Amino acid sequence: MSSVTVLSPVYEDVQAAQVAMAPRFTPTEPVVIGVIDNAKNNAKELLTYVAEGLRAHLPVADIVVHSKSAAGKPIDSDDAEMLAARAHLIISGLGD
Repeated sequence: MSSVTVLSPVYEDVQAAQVAMAPRFTPTEPVVIGVIDNAKNNAKELLTYVAEGLRAHLPVADIVVHSKSAAGKPIDSDDAEMLAARAHLIISGLGD
C-alpha cells in the first residue's frame, strides 16, 4: 500500500522577519525625463502625463519626447544612445 505525505507551509515557532523599505534615491540636481512614444493611439499623451506627474516628486528640468515610427519597430541604437546621454530616466509604453 502507498502513502501520501502532506506538508504544511505553516510553522508556528518562526517569527516573521522585520522588513523595511529600501532607501529611496532623492536627486538634488534637476533630472531630465525621456519619453518614448511608441506610435500607438494616445501613447504620447499618456506617457507625457505620467512624466509631468513626476514633477511632484522629482526636480524635473525637462521632458524629452522621442517618437518611434511604428509600435512594432524597436528604437534604433543611435536614438537609444542619444536618449541615454540626455535623460536620467526613460518612460516607455509596452503592450496595449
